Amino acid sequence: MNMSYQLLLTILAIGAVFISVIYLFLYRENGNLSQFQKSSDYKFIELTNGLTAYKEFGSNNNTPIIMIHGGTVPSEGYTDFCKNLSQRGYWVICYDQFGRGYSDRPKIKYSMNIYQQQLDELLNHLNIDQFILYGVSMGAPIAIEFANNNINRSLAVGIQVPVVNVNNFIFKILRIPFLGEITMRFFGIPLIKKRALEWGNEVSLSKELINGYINQLILPGSEYSLLSSSRYLFPKNYFSTYEVFSKSNIPLHIAYANDDTEVSPQSVESIISLNKHADVFVFSGGHAGSSKIPDKITNVFLDFLLSNLN
Repeated sequence: MNMSYQLLLTILAIGAVFISVIYLFLYRENGNLSQFQKSSDYKFIELTNGLTAYKEFGSNNNTPIIMIHGGTVPSEGYTDFCKNLSQRGYWVICYDQFGRGYSDRPKIKYSMNIYQQQLDELLNHLNIDQFILYGVSMGAPIAIEFANNNINRSLAVGIQVPVVNVNNFIFKILRIPFLGEITMRFFGIPLIKKRALEWGNEVSLSKELINGYINQLILPGSEYSLLSSSRYLFPKNYFSTYEVFSKSNIPLHIAYANDDTEVSPQSVESIISLNKHADVFVFSGGHAGSSKIPDKITNVFLDFLLSNLN
């Protein structure tokens, strides 16, 4: 073994040790998830993969609407939306997906199957047979997939700024073992926190909610759940899921932003072309622009339900 080769191996070894030390040094998760859960006004049910937090609005004698949040903001971000729907005669259930909000952060593969199972078990616990689904962003393909698997139970589906196909180079990096862990800790979590702080200037979310969300990011298991979701849930092409749905007779409402920089408007228009009878509402203001027109978003969805369920 020549000297130059030995030197290269030494440099690589030192570099690996240095990166590992920095990786461990930057570990920021702390807190007690159990205490955090107890501090909330949510209800909890033990499902196959852990505790699921949920909140009910309205009477359970009314038609249920299941609110499915996206990949970042948990169900608390949709409290007003859920309250408004319940005041118009619906039983609304907001729940936190595993890895988000007040729900557990189990060491599992965060895939579409896991979120389908979680939703199915929650509805069984609540003895809900037929339902209306409303999914936002990443919650949209979760809602559509669930409707595809429960056609006779799905009364209607509403989706907002729906994820169709995420094709971002960063997700390819996150899928690489070890490099993905480093990238998420060094760059991913800090960028997510930075983005959350920017919400205060862009959307109608309270400072308390934003700070609460940032604090949730350091609860044990949060980094793992975000990385796993980034590997197995987000970077998928869900066009075929919407295509399958288009062959059903389930009424569909689509709300999207024509200036969205996170979900391509063209990708949404591609699924609108599949679902030619869909009720469509277009707004501006970006991915979270609906927060600036909450009453309008609620009313167009209620009008859609009134037209299709009576």
